[in-house]
Amino acid sequence: MSVSVTPLAPHPRAGGASLDVLRFLAAGFILLFHFGESAPRPLGDLIPVLWQGWLATDFFLMLSGFILMRAYGPRLAEQRVSPLTFVSRRILRLWPSHIVALLLLLGVVTLATLQGHPPGHAEKYTLSGFFEQLMLVHGWGISQIPGWNVPTWTLSALVVCYSLFSLSAGPLYRLNRPALAAAVVGVLGLGLGLAALIGHAFVDLPFHYGVIRALPLFFIGALLERLTAGVMVSQRAYVIGMAISLCTVMVLGSLLRHTLSDVVILAALATVLVLSAGVRFHESHLTRRLGRASYALFLIHTVVGAVALGIDGMLMHRFALSEPVHWIVWGLCVAAAIVAAFVFEARVDRPLSQWVTARLNVSEKIRAE
Repeated sequence: MSVSVTPLAPHPRAGGASLDVLRFLAAGFILLFHFGESAPRPLGDLIPVLWQGWLATDFFLMLSGFILMRAYGPRLAEQRVSPLTFVSRRILRLWPSHIVALLLLLGVVTLATLQGHPPGHAEKYTLSGFFEQLMLVHGWGISQIPGWNVPTWTLSALVVCYSLFSLSAGPLYRLNRPALAAAVVGVLGLGLGLAALIGHAFVDLPFHYGVIRALPLFFIGALLERLTAGVMVSQRAYVIGMAISLCTVMVLGSLLRHTLSDVVILAALATVLVLSAGVRFHESHLTRRLGRASYALFLIHTVVGAVALGIDGMLMHRFALSEPVHWIVWGLCVAAAIVAAFVFEARVDRPLSQWVTARLNVSEKIRAE
């Protein structure tokens, strides 16, 4: 498949455009999974793979480990950045925008309740659950019932991943390829073994087992980055490999679940990640915006859904919309979530990230002096 191992050229970056687009598509898959049950016909009935929301979540976790090993692995290994600095920077990158999205959701739920439209599952919107999410500890097994901005359990689990990665990146970075390959198999085996003890499929462990699910996937991604470092993929090989991998995911994701098929799907998702990281496409303003907006879409789609899908339900109840009209209204809800993500990224997430980075840089400069 025209794969060669060569030093990375500075322009264009390998994976620069493809990984940005892939991040946005993964967030979009999560959006469709969560909005799909409110469609005129459940999307999973029309496209069975859309019942498998774990696909995008597990891919996101592997992608996080892969990208952080590529970006921070050398610096952690050479002690150019301390574990404490790395972890604090990662948390402060995620936390401020997460808090804003959570407060927006609190406002929506409060206003709807005051207007006589309380949420359908009040047990998911407890005060204790809100503070657990506020402190990013809700994926640590404290609660059994998912609530508020449910997808953010992955952020909570990633805090643990960041901490362990900061301490282990150096040794992992220096492993040779056979050891890396063995480590990938070993980490996957550990995850499958723990899931077997729990009595649930590893790939979609419930959110209160979030750390057990996230750690193996995150470290598989990090190990894959080292295992495939320097691998370049031609655009033709990329297209062929992506077609085979995605068809594998689509077909197996539409069939009855089995541990073996789950592992094959994970391998296909890992292949998608490696191919995307090794191909060179021209980066544009659009690809960069898609990459930046992916986190915003992940954060904000629950908030938009609470409002837009609530309005959609009221319109259906009041006017008994025909199915074609209902599809249009539902499609507008999806479009509203995407537009809101770009606005949130530009007006909230990016300014907050820049502000935090500036303050951290000043603090580090003062300590250095």
